[in-house]
Amino acid sequence: MLIAVPSDAPGGLDALVSDHFGHSDLFTLVQVDGEQLGEVTIVANLEHGEGGCLAPVMMLKEKGASALVVGGIGGRPLAGFGEVGIAVYHKGEAATVRQAVLGVIAGSCEELSAEQVCGGHGGHCHGHDHDHGPRPGAVVAGPVAKGRFVEVAYRLSDEEGTLLDEAEGIGYLHGAEQIVPGLERALEGRSAGESLQVTVSPGDGYGEREEGRVVEVPLAQLPPGVSVGMTLGAELPSGAPVELTVVAIEGETATLDGNHPLAGMTLRFDVTVLAVREAIEGE
Repeated sequence: MLIAVPSDAPGGLDALVSDHFGHSDLFTLVQVDGEQLGEVTIVANLEHGEGGCLAPVMMLKEKGASALVVGGIGGRPLAGFGEVGIAVYHKGEAATVRQAVLGVIAGSCEELSAEQVCGGHGGHCHGHDHDHGPRPGAVVAGPVAKGRFVEVAYRLSDEEGTLLDEAEGIGYLHGAEQIVPGLERALEGRSAGESLQVTVSPGDGYGEREEGRVVEVPLAQLPPGVSVGMTLGAELPSGAPVELTVVAIEGETATLDGNHPLAGMTLRFDVTVLAVREAIEGE
């Protein structure tokens, strides 16, 4: 059995399990024979691109995975894994890839059902992790406003209409800068059931592209197993965190891009407001 675990860079048995498969840097694939852990392979997580949130599903199917262990996942990709015959388990108390795989072997990791998934997946609509558990709370009879918890469904396309991402339902706290500014402003005052199309310029989205954010570094300075498409965490001299995407590897040098993948792009969101309610503690 081949078990896939979304994990933080650099991957491997001792890597941390990512909280959500759509946000993960990569997947650690572990071959299991009975109760023995065998060959370990690391593959980069795919950009959603044309395949939407099902792109990683098809990639893991092609790699031969028969099980996936996650901290959180949306309903659409969960259904996709079911359609291709990959069982999805919740990591439970596991912190590392090794613990997650051993949990599946021991039967302590429970298989996920549609009722247990989080409201969304690792999509581009929001910029921070969100609560993967149940979101209790009564729906309010009022509009989207600061401090209220909002659930939306969306499709994200570029100017040419190419689908970049979609989600059947994700949640965010309005006014907390958890989604791009242009989309947040457009949702202000809307009510559940409303649908709208929002065009977001780079300045109101993920910013203009800056070529100064593209750097070349020796491979020896990067974690082992780095490959094109992988996202690495780093710190600026100020101490601020930054994510760098490996865009090319030539010889002993890697090219890293600190721009967001959607920087410089005009984006189109087709959005439906699903619910609006008062936020609960922790949101």
